[in-house]
Amino acid sequence: MVVTQEDQAYNKIKKAISKGYIKKGSKLKEVPLSKSLDMSRATVKGAVKRLVYEGLAEHVPNKGVSVVNPTLEEINQAFQVRAQLEQMSVIQAVPNLIPEDYAALRDLVEKEEVLCRDREFQGYYEINDAFHLRIVEKSGNQVLEHYVKELLQKTTIYLILFDPFFQLIDMSNLSPAEHLEIIGLMENNNARAAGEAMKHHLASSVSGIDLERLYPSDYLSV
Repeated sequence: MVVTQEDQAYNKIKKAISKGYIKKGSKLKEVPLSKSLDMSRATVKGAVKRLVYEGLAEHVPNKGVSVVNPTLEEINQAFQVRAQLEQMSVIQAVPNLIPEDYAALRDLVEKEEVLCRDREFQGYYEINDAFHLRIVEKSGNQVLEHYVKELLQKTTIYLILFDPFFQLIDMSNLSPAEHLEIIGLMENNNARAAGEAMKHHLASSVSGIDLERLYPSDYLSV
């Protein structure tokens, strides 16, 4: 796969946002970014457009493009709704899951463990999303799948912004262990317990987000 300059710009800006080098609410100005990245303004413009498309940045008329800056209330509400929907998706998926599905889910967890250990945040979020999508797709409920996908994109952006897992010294066993627990309960045909485990898993995801801890007292958006 060919990696274009726009891909490079997009990945570098996204990584800078996730690490807090570019603060939440900060404007993504094309000229300073192009100078900093030593890339053309057109290349940076394309990268910024991709960030807007995926929801990590937003365009406000007459004000330009800024990194999104959600409130803790918005984050909590999104995770609460997602937890309820994914609990439902697990319950509906269990009757439809076959051995190949469980093998695929375990393979995703193995990849997730490596990415967690190596702190490869981009790959981790992609594998994590794939795990959750695999389950909701097996629910056979297209309406449920639509809304989970929408919320999954939104909440993944929140995790990228606030980076709760990667703030920890050792987060290698958190998400993978909870995913394995969910798989085990589903394999035992314990759909309701698996649904509760999924709900708990998503609650633990959002519990790592602490705005006061992540924002220093002298924080200013620039």
